[in-house]
Amino acid sequence: MLRITPRLTDLRIINSYKKSYSTNINDLYEGLVNKNRISLSKAITLVESTRLEDRKKSRELISKCLSNKLAKKSRRLGFTGTPGVGKSTFIEAFGKTLVDRGHKLAVLAVDPSSSRSGGSILGDKTRMPYLSVHENAFVRPSPNRGSMGGVSKNTLETIVLCEDLIDSYINTSDISIYAIVLFLAAGYDTCFVETVGVGQSEFIVSDMVDM
Repeated sequence: MLRITPRLTDLRIINSYKKSYSTNINDLYEGLVNKNRISLSKAITLVESTRLEDRKKSRELISKCLSNKLAKKSRRLGFTGTPGVGKSTFIEAFGKTLVDRGHKLAVLAVDPSSSRSGGSILGDKTRMPYLSVHENAFVRPSPNRGSMGGVSKNTLETIVLCEDLIDSYINTSDISIYAIVLFLAAGYDTCFVETVGVGQSEFIVSDMVDM
């Protein structure tokens, strides 16, 4: 019998179930500082969660990352354009040049969200086969969950987790900032942010990147 999955209308229930992995803030922070990719993945999942308990933990983790002022800031580049223009293909080619020269590259690919599950539906990561498996690259798809402006509500927070630890310049009350924070902490010297396909008025990413 065919079963129709009801459309997801309340995004607050995304990631509402208890996690099977530890989200101890100190463990995640130590993993980020030691450049552990699994810790980075878990940290990004934590800041993407809409559970109240996870939101509190994510703010605590972001605060710990931003409190360390010893490391340098990474270069952040945003890539935007109309759907199908070749953003992912260009990032794959440009990123290959960087990682082959020894740079550590983090790519946050913002995808449109499924109306049923709230997750990514296009999979920009599949168009980056070289970067997806390279030891010096980290590619993370991120659903925009209906956010306007071409990016997701936690784009900036993830970037900070992937970058080297920096000064606290981020308003942590805005969920859209947590994604950039995570790339900082994991020691990536270059961060790419790929927006969803946009039109003429989506420019929020310009406030999150250097160019």
